[in-house]
Amino acid sequence: MNFRFLTLVVGLVAGLVSHQALAQVVAPSQGGEVSVIHVTATTMELSFGNSGNGQGRMVAIAATQGGMPVPLAATDGRFYNAATAFGQGAPLGTGYVLYSGTGHTLTVTDLQPNTYYYITNAEYNTDGTAIAYNTRGSSMATSTRIASAAPGPLPVELTAFAGTVDTRDMVQLRWATATERNTSYFALERSTDGILFTEADRVTAAGTSTQLLAYKWPDPRKLTVPTHYRLLQADNDGAVHYSNVITLSPTLPEAQHIEVYPNPSAGQPLQLHLQGFGGKSLTIQLSDAMGRPVMAQALTPAEAQYLAPLALPQGLAPGTYLITLTGFGSPIQKRIVVSN
Repeated sequence: MNFRFLTLVVGLVAGLVSHQALAQVVAPSQGGEVSVIHVTATTMELSFGNSGNGQGRMVAIAATQGGMPVPLAATDGRFYNAATAFGQGAPLGTGYVLYSGTGHTLTVTDLQPNTYYYITNAEYNTDGTAIAYNTRGSSMATSTRIASAAPGPLPVELTAFAGTVDTRDMVQLRWATATERNTSYFALERSTDGILFTEADRVTAAGTSTQLLAYKWPDPRKLTVPTHYRLLQADNDGAVHYSNVITLSPTLPEAQHIEVYPNPSAGQPLQLHLQGFGGKSLTIQLSDAMGRPVMAQALTPAEAQYLAPLALPQGLAPGTYLITLTGFGSPIQKRIVVSN
């Protein structure tokens, strides 16, 4: 009987240690982006994660109708096998995982000509046994070339055409040319259905250049629905040529969540992690097991992912306490255990 009791205690302690280890991994506060460097009929060179702040990043891809977004969300706690050949990596939603690591570029192979693909990047933090993702970066969609088409869609040597969406759902489009000959202007066109495009603005081209030139255009209209963008390049003689289409989507509201770790505290300082409360005026109240308030604190998280120390009253007795978060609708509560 004593041996069985000891085994049970050891198992409970091991489970508690495992739970604490998992709780230590917090998702990155800044998601990353993904953009296309070069596209052919069957391959796609990608750049990703340059604006994220995770220890690493996971890139996934799926074929899509007309460039529309598809679910490709990574699951916390799960490690994914990856392969740059389309269809060879771990399944994710209706697509596959292309990459998981600390790099920022890759080339996808085995794609189908004249087909739209939707691509996402999820920044992550990991301790080797647990992993947490931030899936809030900018995703995109683009089409491979027609099999008989030349690799470059424009008479100028267009080396990049990509876009990003910031936390306010404002779009910034960027493109670059290695050479230009007889160019007049670039027109930025947008569409909500991927079929009918309207001109949003024009940017004057260099005309003739043999140097690398970078352009950018901020869309003054806030992104509210998935939107397709393409670049029209007009020559001085009136000829026009189009780039590939990219698709950008507005960010979705993050689920509101509160976490405190380590829990139990085991004599360690407590960290408060709030998700989905950026810019909101909140009140945190700490109550004992009898429901008596022992602390109240006001705070306004600056970002959707907020991490800060939780200052407990000095001399707080060990025991079970209840944290209540108010100021945004229905209160959210979290039970914590303060221990030496």
